[in-house]
Amino acid sequence: MEDELTSLEHAKNADARLRVDRDDYNDAIAGRDSGRMTRFGGKSRARREIEKKKAEKAFRDALDLLLQDPEYRALYETLGESLATAEIEADTVIANLEAALQDLDAQIADMEARAAKGPDGRPVFKTGDGQTVYADGTVLRPEIAEGIIWPPNAPSGSNYFDAKDRRADGAALLADWQGYRHDTLGGIRDRYDDRENPMSKDAMRDALDSVENMRPAQASVTPNELEVSISAPAPNNFPSFGS
Repeated sequence: MEDELTSLEHAKNADARLRVDRDDYNDAIAGRDSGRMTRFGGKSRARREIEKKKAEKAFRDALDLLLQDPEYRALYETLGESLATAEIEADTVIANLEAALQDLDAQIADMEARAAKGPDGRPVFKTGDGQTVYADGTVLRPEIAEGIIWPPNAPSGSNYFDAKDRRADGAALLADWQGYRHDTLGGIRDRYDDRENPMSKDAMRDALDSVENMRPAQASVTPNELEVSISAPAPNNFPSFGS
């Protein structure tokens, strides 16, 4: 009788171990954490999370490792300062140019409103050589020009077309600065902030050259005088806008 009880106990224990083994195997296949030592070649969820965090930390530390080199750190900090200064400057120049161009647009519109009008109601202007022209430069026939009534406060063709030329120059300069800000500086910023794939020393030197050499011409805009003068690049010299 005792032997039969012992056999039954062994059978129950064997069944229990079999169920545990089966459960552990299924957990390993599914990647579940059973709380017991992982068997059957699987990895627990906790173990996978630990390994994932280690891998992520290794990527984050790639730049930190390079920064242990004093020469690399000096280049990295210099580029960071130069890039930040250039970004602030470009944002300032763009904002000032946009404001100046808006003022020029308003003054051009005012001159068109005060100008004499042709037979079709479009504004006309008298040029320095005595011709009468539309805003697009089309010359009126003499017999039509003779019938134009010129208001006493009509702007001269010289002032009007000079303003339009300055407006065109300013718009082109704005486009240059916007390209510099978004393409040149933006591209460098993306590379500079990429900690998983840090820039090499040569890449940082090239970027420093680009920050300076790709910088557009400077501008001095005085909208009230309708002048936009363009000068050569000058480091840390913001555009001046007269009143």
